[in-house]
Amino acid sequence: MIRFSTYVSLIEGGNAVKGVVPINQENSIETLKKATIELSRALKISKDDIASLGSTGKKGPGQKSGDIDLAISAPALLKSNKLNSLGELMDYIIATVKKLGYAYRDLRNLGIISVGYPIVNTDGKQKDEIVQMDLMVVDSVDYAKWAYFSPSYLQSELKGLYRNELNIAVAKYAGFDVSKIDDDTKKPIEWRRFWFDLRSGLHKGSQTLLSPKTGKVTKTPRALEKQLVSSSPDDIVSFLYGPNYKASDILTFEQALKAVKSQKFPHKQYRKEILQMTADGIQKKGYPVPESLAKEL
Repeated sequence: MIRFSTYVSLIEGGNAVKGVVPINQENSIETLKKATIELSRALKISKDDIASLGSTGKKGPGQKSGDIDLAISAPALLKSNKLNSLGELMDYIIATVKKLGYAYRDLRNLGIISVGYPIVNTDGKQKDEIVQMDLMVVDSVDYAKWAYFSPSYLQSELKGLYRNELNIAVAKYAGFDVSKIDDDTKKPIEWRRFWFDLRSGLHKGSQTLLSPKTGKVTKTPRALEKQLVSSSPDDIVSFLYGPNYKASDILTFEQALKAVKSQKFPHKQYRKEILQMTADGIQKKGYPVPESLAKEL
């Protein structure tokens, strides 16, 4: 349900809720604790049905986070409140936020309700200030916690997107099976493959470069079919990196790169293509290629 790229482009240059400020790291942990307890009670779900995403609480002393991202389980909300649809679920969240007295912005088309949440002023420097808290409705909290995991400053200097670019590249070449070759260029024009989707999990399906109207080869592939294989982090990691790994072993870019370079990497015949695709993906997102990857290209 989460569409992060769309969400970021929507609010870039401004906040979804007026009057919010970045939160000091010294205040983030207690603010998260308070919000989790308050929202779980108000929404009639377990604290385990809510999880923090991103880097909040993981940055170094003196640093700030622009907002707080909380994943909330859609299945838990639907079941505990006897709701019948996503629309009813979003209405229920908004009604709850209103009762709590918080300003909000309805971004339900993105699966998000943005809330202006009071900062717990632990450091004494943010009295009466509020931070933007994005309540993100997800199908699986466990999957969201892993897929959107952001390392602490002690774990890695690189953002979570670095690891996920490797996940995306590995998935493409894992089980890559060409089904049709162009007679002239001798290049693949139809194939079966896997996808790593940040929002939902591991998918499999097929793609083609043939236009549905003209039958001619195009530059951009289109999906012929696509279906979910798994949203279990452990299953996904085992498939991508090998059965010796669990989700907890692949949390940072450094861990993922080490697994790809391993002799036991199950897709090592495509290692060169995977690493190049990862580098290209990182650059397209506007970030520099880390030296550890660059020296492998």
